[in-house]
Order: sequence, then C-alpha cells, then structure tokens
Amino acid sequence: MYGLIGKTLKHSYSKEIHEKLQKEKYNLIELDKLDSFFLEKNFNGINVTIPYKKEVITYCNNLNETAKKTYSVNTIVNNNGVLTGYNTDYDGLLFLLEYNNVSLENKNILILGNGSTSRTIQLVCSDTKASKIIVSARNPKLNEVNFTNLNNYQKIDIIFNATPVGMYPNNDDSLNIDLHNFSNLEVIIDLIYNPFETKILYNARTQGIKTINGLLMLVHQAVRSSEIFHNITYDKNTTISLYKSILLNTTNFVLIGMPMSGKSYFSRLLGNKYNKKAVDIDKLIEINSNQSIDNIFKIYGEKTFRMLETQTIKKISKSNSQTISIGGGAILNKKNIAYLKQNGIIIFLDVPLSLLKTFNPKNRPLLKNKYTIEKLYKERYYLYKKYADITIFKDTLDISKTIKQIEVKIDEYINT
Repeated sequence: MYGLIGKTLKHSYSKEIHEKLQKEKYNLIELDKLDSFFLEKNFNGINVTIPYKKEVITYCNNLNETAKKTYSVNTIVNNNGVLTGYNTDYDGLLFLLEYNNVSLENKNILILGNGSTSRTIQLVCSDTKASKIIVSARNPKLNEVNFTNLNNYQKIDIIFNATPVGMYPNNDDSLNIDLHNFSNLEVIIDLIYNPFETKILYNARTQGIKTINGLLMLVHQAVRSSEIFHNITYDKNTTISLYKSILLNTTNFVLIGMPMSGKSYFSRLLGNKYNKKAVDIDKLIEINSNQSIDNIFKIYGEKTFRMLETQTIKKISKSNSQTISIGGGAILNKKNIAYLKQNGIIIFLDVPLSLLKTFNPKNRPLLKNKYTIEKLYKERYYLYKKYADITIFKDTLDISKTIKQIEVKIDEYINT
C-alpha cells in the first residue's frame, strides 16, 4: 500500500500525481495520532505532510543524509519492517529553483517560518552558497528574528514563505509584511500551492516582483518519492509535464468583458471542453438572493449588488477546476480581481464597441439603451486590459473560431 498521511488532506494533489506516475491506488490517510499506524506498518511506502514531518522520525529506523540534516521526513519506505526516512522536499525545491532560473548564490535570503519546511529551505540555501540566511518567525528561536522586527534586514534579495499563512481555506490571512521595505527584493517564493497565488504573492506581483508558488516543488518531490518507492528513474520532463497537466486541470478560467460579450456562453463551452464546472456569478447571486439582478438594482441599488457580487466571488474563487463568468462591472473592485487571481487565469473577451452596439441590451440594469454602452465601454475597457492574463479579440460571431483562439492562448499561457 502506498499513500499520504497528514491531518487534513481533502485538497491534496498527491493522489492525482502518484496515480499518474504508477497505475496503482494511492491512498489519502488522515490521522490524528500516529502510533497505531506505525505499529501495524501496513504500507510499502508513504509520504508525510504537515504536521507530522518531524514527528514521524521517531518511528524510522534509518534516515538518509538530507533527512538527518533537516530533521524532516516526507517519504518513508518499509523494507520488511525496517523504515527508512527521506526528505524529497529538498529535491523538489532545487528543481523549482532551477526551472525558474533562480540562483541563491551570494544572495541575502529571508525565510518566513521556522518549522520543517524552513529547515529544508535553510539547507538548500546553505548548499547553494547563499550569502546570508535570516530566519524569521512569530515565536523565534535562538538566532532567529521576530516577524515584527524586520526593519534591520532590508537588503534582502529573496524571500521564502515557509509558513501556512494564506493557505486554503484561510486564503485571506496575511503575514502583514510590507514588501516596500525591501528595496533589493527580486523574488518571493511561497511554498503554498493552494491557492496558487497567496496574498503575499499577489502583493509582490502588483509591485513588479517575480513570484513563484510551491506547486512545482510538490510535483517533483512526489516524482522523487515514487522513484524511491519503486526503485526507478523518471525523465526530467516527467515532472514538467505533470506540473503543466495539474495546472491545466485545476486552474480556473475567468471570463471578463463588457455586457453581451458572451462570457456566460463561452464559460459553459470551456467548461465542457476542459471538464470544469461552469459558474455564472450573476446567476449565483440571483439564486442566493432569490431575486433577479434587475430587481436587486431597482430595490436595493447598485451598491448592494456590488457587495453581493464580491461576497460571491470571494467564496467561488477558493475552489478549483471551474470556468467562471463575471458581470461586466466586477472589475471595478480590485478585491474581486485579487480573489479571482488566487486560482484563476483572467480571460478578456474583447468585443469591439461597434459590434456591441448592434446587440439588444435587454434585462441589463446599467444598459438602458444602445448608447449607454459606449459610456461603460470607455469607463471599463482599460481595466479589462489591465487585469487580463489573456486577451481574445472577438470581432466575429464565429463560435468555433473564438473557442480555438482561447484554446491556443490557454496552452501558451500554461506552457510559459
């Protein structure tokens, strides 16, 4: 038996990864205590995630060198009752850095957090000749720095987040670190992968700082674990293709654009194409409020509608594998974009104003006639362009042509 042990595993990708690598069942095993599991030793190989990477060491008979140095184990092999522990997170992090062309040599590194993952990062930094390594935590140990006392460490080149702050379902949690204080900052690497973009990564990206999440590290450590479990070697491209496959399967496709641009329709088509759940934010608001959008505007006003819109987007954005269509005015609130970008690619359906004017704006509270659309277009167009990861110029009613354009752009985005 092969599998993963941890406290909460509902949103783990490990099962998907391992079952693609080997055609055998991989189990997700949630445990509150470890004694009985290790007393029975009813497994061939297991992976270990938080909060047990340190605790499982007491059950191991042997540790490989990396596990010894980091005092952290995420992979255990059972050889006739003899348990050997490994740390493949180390390999995963090295792969992530290489893939993203990030060198730690002669760099000043700040690591947020002092748990098992932090110890792995510290060893990688040391082995790759980082100039200075600073560890910061809410409860710092000897030679570590408190989160609230980082003012004296401003010449940092790279920050690693090794805490669970901002991890699903607590996506809104923040480390409350002002990135503007780090004038030399080049890269932020957050080893959380659910959501894909945490608050600290979002803030960094909007400031022009390179950002990297932990998904690739997760995939490669799993590949290395599978190699150890089955005594085989995978090609380097195995990790990359698995990584891109998971990105494509789990990323939300979020359609933005003017009213009548076809967001809801193409969301459903893309949902069918990519086997994702199609979600229409306006329809969800109507279902949850038991009222039409038109009535909400008439009775309560636009302010109330926008509040309901943001609440709905916030909730929906935490889930994966969706195609999401949002109302034309949702981009007016920066919070909506931040929520949607947590797990999503923003796709702008750019329909020319001349074509929009030929459509009938019925049942749309802000479009009383065909002339008001010009006003909204001028107010919103630059925001659609600003927030879009992909722009589709849709100057035709040819559905197959538009879908093909979207497919090509999504493929380009995932591959780059």
